[in-house]
Amino acid sequence: MKCFSAHQWLDQLSDKIHFSMTNYQMISCDDKHGDIQYQYYTIRIKIETTNLSSNDSIKTSIKLFGKFHQTEQIPLDQTVDNQQGFQRNNSIDIYEIRTSKKLNSLEKIEFYYDINGKISLEWIEIINLSNGNLFCFPINRLLTQLDQNRRIQQVLILNESNNKPCS
Repeated sequence: MKCFSAHQWLDQLSDKIHFSMTNYQMISCDDKHGDIQYQYYTIRIKIETTNLSSNDSIKTSIKLFGKFHQTEQIPLDQTVDNQQGFQRNNSIDIYEIRTSKKLNSLEKIEFYYDINGKISLEWIEIINLSNGNLFCFPINRLLTQLDQNRRIQQVLILNESNNKPCS
């Protein structure tokens, strides 16, 4: 089940107003007791080069690790501007995610990918919107499909970060 959290008032100003949401989590939206305190993150990914077109499929997700806790594997489906990610050379794709796990700092991340092509990534920057903490994980590597005959999910583990903006 996917939970979409809407924190906006919706008006009936025009029939042409559209509202889309890409920020979700793989949990129930029911929180009858108010016990869940969500943590919100902005994730920026710098793509150097890509040979993916809009017809190529890519599945990505991320898992965040703190000192004592970790998040679930969170899909990165659409960018905040509702574009398919990893399609443009020399660009930065921005995602917003949320999790019920409280992580004061990030010790490492796992970036999961299943691609039909090649992408060269420079870095992943994560900002904890609850406390403003910023973490930059340098990558500087080419990600490709390992086996041309079958597609499998691969993971890139990054555990060295700094607290300065990536760009």
